[in-house]
Amino acid sequence: MRKNLAFSVLFTFLAIPLFFDVGSEAATLFQQVGVASSPNPVGSGARAMGMGGAFIAVADDATAASWNPAGLIQLEKPEVSIVGDYFARREEFSSGTRPEINNTGEVDDLNLNYFSGAYPFHFYRNMVISVNYQRLYDFNRSFSHRLDFSSAGLDVTQYKQFEQDGFVGPVGIAAAIQITPSLSLGVALNIWTGQLLWDNGWKETFTERSVGTQGGVPVTIDTLVEDEYADFRGINANLGILWNITPAFSLGGVIKTPFDASIDHKFSFSQTSQFGPPVSTTVTSRQSFVEEVELSMPLSYGLGLAWRVSDALTVDLDVYRTHWSDYILSDSRGNSFSPIDGRPESQSDIDDTTQIRVGGEYLLIFPEKHMAVPVRAGFFYDPEPSQGDVKDFYGFSVGSGIAYKRLIFDVAYQLRWGRDVDTGNLIATSEADIMQHTILASLIIHF
Repeated sequence: MRKNLAFSVLFTFLAIPLFFDVGSEAATLFQQVGVASSPNPVGSGARAMGMGGAFIAVADDATAASWNPAGLIQLEKPEVSIVGDYFARREEFSSGTRPEINNTGEVDDLNLNYFSGAYPFHFYRNMVISVNYQRLYDFNRSFSHRLDFSSAGLDVTQYKQFEQDGFVGPVGIAAAIQITPSLSLGVALNIWTGQLLWDNGWKETFTERSVGTQGGVPVTIDTLVEDEYADFRGINANLGILWNITPAFSLGGVIKTPFDASIDHKFSFSQTSQFGPPVSTTVTSRQSFVEEVELSMPLSYGLGLAWRVSDALTVDLDVYRTHWSDYILSDSRGNSFSPIDGRPESQSDIDDTTQIRVGGEYLLIFPEKHMAVPVRAGFFYDPEPSQGDVKDFYGFSVGSGIAYKRLIFDVAYQLRWGRDVDTGNLIATSEADIMQHTILASLIIHF
């Protein structure tokens, strides 16, 4: 009898996800906030991405509000812009100790990434104002795997499925002013809200089926966990400076201020256990709650140096840092933990990250046709924060387009990858090779 009781307790424990504790302090699915795109707050636009995201000291179109708002001062005519993106992510999970974990998760999506309208004018000094929207963080992920406990002497197999979707982005109002002929300042006020025409949040859904026998009796346990974060709201600013040191060299700087975002958190857990036949028994347990949590978003800042080698050729180098050690999620009961790894704040050891981006643009100019065709390329190191060390991610991009009279169309392709990335408590004992493909297309109309 004691053996059967111990087996029953162990079976029930295994039926709960290895990375989830119903009685945990934060009572959230993974105690993690996993961003599918780069978690670093980069800007938007096919032109910038075609240059590897090295754009802080260039920033001469309406996407400047997301890179360096001081660069808006370079706009000479009113313009509107729109950017669409296609995003595909592939994660290949593997485990040296649990080969049945090996699986591949794939997602893809097509979205509006950015839109803006900008208007330059003169009022005492040259100025530009703009309104902008950017879809900054994507959360779409999906994977499934199984766990087999026969090697431990248990007749238990678990089938797990994880789905995550959603996005977060701000609406912004930006302005730039020319202080001197060579020095400009800019600011973008970012308003994060889910009260407009789109949601601003994400949802995680975990399902699990555990199948086995207890004392020769068939047992099936179905688990459903839903973790929803809705109406991400807060306010922060992008502060920029652009200094044209010489006609050939420009120095740009940007600070993206930290802020505390309020989020509506809804959590639900349900589990149904079926024992039998020959005697059938069903046991169901449920737990749910709603609360408001606070997510402390980190400070980030960067410097860029642009070299205009000629009228046709420009190269740029950006260095960008994000203080992920200050990225903290606090629940309604006063518990605080790192969204990176799920550990309590006092036990978390998250390093800040430093990005390095380099890229260039060469223009094929056809003055008689009022047309130019750019050729762009770039490389970057874009690490992600992790417990004890950073996760190394690298990438490259290429891009082109056409500028004809009042219209500019740009397209860019970016590949970003990480090898042998520690998945933390997402799938225990596993690592992942991650590939992210992004295609951006931008249309700018000058008036």
